[in-house]
Amino acid sequence: MRKENLLRILKNKGTLGVLTLCLVGAVAFATYRAGYDSSSGVQPDAAVTQESETTAADLEAAGADVVAELPQVNDYTAANEKDVDPASLAVPEEEETEEAQEEPAADVSSPSATAVLQPTVNFQDDSLLAWPAAGTVLMDYNMNNTVYFKTLNQYKYNPALIISSEAGNPVVASAKGIVESIGVNEETGTTLKLNLGNNYSLVYGQLKELAVSEGDVVEQGQLLGYVSEPTRYYCEEGSNLYFQMQKDGQPVDPYLYLE
Repeated sequence: MRKENLLRILKNKGTLGVLTLCLVGAVAFATYRAGYDSSSGVQPDAAVTQESETTAADLEAAGADVVAELPQVNDYTAANEKDVDPASLAVPEEEETEEAQEEPAADVSSPSATAVLQPTVNFQDDSLLAWPAAGTVLMDYNMNNTVYFKTLNQYKYNPALIISSEAGNPVVASAKGIVESIGVNEETGTTLKLNLGNNYSLVYGQLKELAVSEGDVVEQGQLLGYVSEPTRYYCEEGSNLYFQMQKDGQPVDPYLYLE
């Protein structure tokens, strides 16, 4: 009986001791924590908040550095546009078409080009001549018999018609032709040769004040010049028009072709 009472007392005292130790430990921990906080001068919540804010600030600064180092999309776009201009790679379609259509110019010095550019004159055997000037036939064409030349006081062949006409009378083209040559001859004075085509030609002599030049294309009836004063070979005959027709370079009777 006495033994049981003793055990009960010890058991109660043990529980009380444990509680006492726990209380002492709690007081000691509270005292230690209060002393530590007092010495550091930082509230626990404030320290945690400051540490969180510092960490966030550091992360934000680091992120800003990373963002600053990364090139912006607009920068890349600008760089690409500066390095390679798409417009410089495109060839205008109009220029390509013009270059494709461009052809070498014809060489006008070549015989074929000359043939194309030369005007067409086509006098035929049955073509007719207009009278070249107003007047009368003073000396007829004659290559079979000699004709008397009064100024020269001699007989000789006459390869042309000598048409008596007043000085200053107009002289016209008897047919369409090309002015082949213009020169001065001692006997016929200023002389013009007109190419009629098909190896036909006309020779006009005793002219002045020409209205055409070499290479000109003239139509039938077009003014060539005017009747001049006679050369010394025709002083006695007076002013006249020397009018000769040729076929293959040889004189023929122009009277056969005059209208």
